[in-house]
Amino acid sequence: MRLFRKKEEAPPPPPPPPPPAPPALRVIVVDDTEDIRSLMRMALERAGFDVVADAQDGEEAIVVAGEHQPDLILLDLHMPGLGGIEALPRILRASPRSRVVVFSAMAATRMLEAALDAGASAYIVKGVSPKRIAEHLHRVATSGSVRPVQPWPLAGG
Repeated sequence: MRLFRKKEEAPPPPPPPPPPAPPALRVIVVDDTEDIRSLMRMALERAGFDVVADAQDGEEAIVVAGEHQPDLILLDLHMPGLGGIEALPRILRASPRSRVVVFSAMAATRMLEAALDAGASAYIVKGVSPKRIAEHLHRVATSGSVRPVQPWPLAGG
């Protein structure tokens, strides 16, 4: 015989829902080679970015940057017509909150300096893995300017 009843405990409240995921970073890819643009689009989308547009030259990059106002612009330097260095200040005027990350096969120090002087937030030498590119873009989006990223071994010696 029980003299006291065991007090029934209420079940614990359910855990709060997780906070909503931050919106995907919006990116424009600018390169004159269609295969590079497609590869970068696939790699960045797989890494959680929202590739909102791409462009094949500097003139088109200025237009799509103004239309889409992306968080990040991945910009090749050497393109026919208006190249990346010449387009960069105009891209930033069209989309002032965007951060431009130069993505070029040119590893020359003078090109890096010219890109940074023109307003680029970062510089990635082509040949870096898509995973490292995605990591670098996240760092640029959250931290601002960061040091250049080069493939290993370093391009050009």
